[in-house]
Amino acid sequence: MIFLKALNTGKRIRVNSEIRTIQGVILNSIQNEIRARKFDENPIAPWSLIIGKDSGESTVEDFDDIDDFNGYSVSSITEYPGYSYSVQVKYVSLDNGTFNLNPNPVVQTNFKCATVTVVHNTQPAITDMMIISSGL
Repeated sequence: MIFLKALNTGKRIRVNSEIRTIQGVILNSIQNEIRARKFDENPIAPWSLIIGKDSGESTVEDFDDIDDFNGYSVSSITEYPGYSYSVQVKYVSLDNGTFNLNPNPVVQTNFKCATVTVVHNTQPAITDMMIISSGL
């Protein structure tokens, strides 16, 4: 009986590890997709005031800049049933060498923070934030 419990524990650990690995793969894939877009709709400052999709952008293939991903989510991934993800994008400010993730008031800055959360229905979500610069 003890052997079976140990065997089941080992299997559970491997399954949990596999789920975490897939969550990481999905997270990395979405982050790379976001990074592949330009910083903003406008080629130079002032940057767009509105964070989110622009008119005519209904699918991820239409997204042409980082903030188009704001509010984007997929509730079921075809290749990975049981997994989902969501993205939030916002401007962040750099105050005395430290990023302020909640500037008040919110203003256009040369930095956007993209937060990606990947969920599996049996494990805690994993979340990662990346701060992307306009390059200026």
